[in-house]
Amino acid sequence: MTRPISDLDVPVTQLQADMRQLVARQRLQAGIAAEARHLMDPAETAFEKAFAQMACDHPEACTCEESP
Repeated sequence: MTRPISDLDVPVTQLQADMRQLVARQRLQAGIAAEARHLMDPAETAFEKAFAQMACDHPEACTCEESP
């Protein structure tokens, strides 16, 4: 089934809005993927422990959750 050519007649403002939404979705997906890669990276464990220890070392400035 062929669509009529009038279906392709879309205002430029609508095309711009669609493109902005597409770019926003792609950026969100890229950010989610980057966060997932970070959370799965075992090399980050030492840094995360050291960062968490900073809060424990300075309870006057931060709250600390003691790890088991």
